[in-house]
Amino acid sequence: MTAAAPVREDAATTTPALEVRDLVVRYGSGRKARAAAPAIDRVSFTVAPGETLGLVGESGSGKSTIGKAILGLQPPSEGQVLVQGRDITSLPLRKRRGLAADLRVVFQDPYSSLNPARTIGQTLVEPLPRGTADATTRARQALESVGLPGDAVDRYPTQFSGGQRQRIAIARSLVVRPKVIVLDEPVSALDLSTQAQVLNLLADLRDEHGLAFLFVAHDLGVVRFLAQRTVVLYRGQVMETGPVDDVTLHPRHPYTAALTSAAPVPRPAEQAARRAAREALGIGTAGAAAPSPTGCPFATRCPLATEVCTTERPALRQVGASLTACHHAEELTA
Repeated sequence: MTAAAPVREDAATTTPALEVRDLVVRYGSGRKARAAAPAIDRVSFTVAPGETLGLVGESGSGKSTIGKAILGLQPPSEGQVLVQGRDITSLPLRKRRGLAADLRVVFQDPYSSLNPARTIGQTLVEPLPRGTADATTRARQALESVGLPGDAVDRYPTQFSGGQRQRIAIARSLVVRPKVIVLDEPVSALDLSTQAQVLNLLADLRDEHGLAFLFVAHDLGVVRFLAQRTVVLYRGQVMETGPVDDVTLHPRHPYTAALTSAAPVPRPAEQAARRAAREALGIGTAGAAAPSPTGCPFATRCPLATEVCTTERPALRQVGASLTACHHAEELTA
């Protein structure tokens, strides 16, 4: 694998390719839904052109829900979603079709994401406007850009391996020349060698076309390779966010430290050291107790928790190079 490319120096002065502002998502409707804890609670972030933002957390942390809200598959209860500065929060699905050239998605499963009854060419040209004169040519070019032969347009998904199918899914997202791509666990179903190939491909495509990636994943090693910045989620809230190396190598939040120590590595001695470090943290198991409705959602599992953690939700604040939502972040860094 190659290292993640640095964000361009002018990224901070350009309009974000993707911006999420104070996003709240509640499932259901009516009074019962309003009284329930939100699945996503005041999440904000931006992704610049040519940048990858990693969205990480345990299962159930809200990663995929955020992706669905951005794609219009789950209506936000509050907040805004902007693509290229355009507010798309309340756009109906019919009008969202006009966003096909700006916002695309690559799903996790390379097998179920392609229709087995359609040729690769039919699948790739589907998002293009009807009557596009060079549709087949663009499909061939998209396939070639992901390392597959152009004549694959005439073949069917069953004729390809899992890694090749994921390349086809990436080609489908590229054929309309988008600005933003949501990558929902795009390599988790692949073996390690294929993962490396696909990750290198994504990095090359991002740098070549200035694409903005929202990379949803649970594997911190994968996120560290591809992303420049990361957002760590727990129960729909941001626990920590900042440059990916600072967040993963020098975590300021106990939850981030637990995620980092739980990430698998191929070296047994290092894995044992990480396991010992995790046990030393004294982090409780997920779902062991219901979180406080007014304080930090991680307080019931956190070894640093005090009374203030159960009564007052910590705001994101600067600790080192990261923003951390923890009343006791300095104790962890010490």
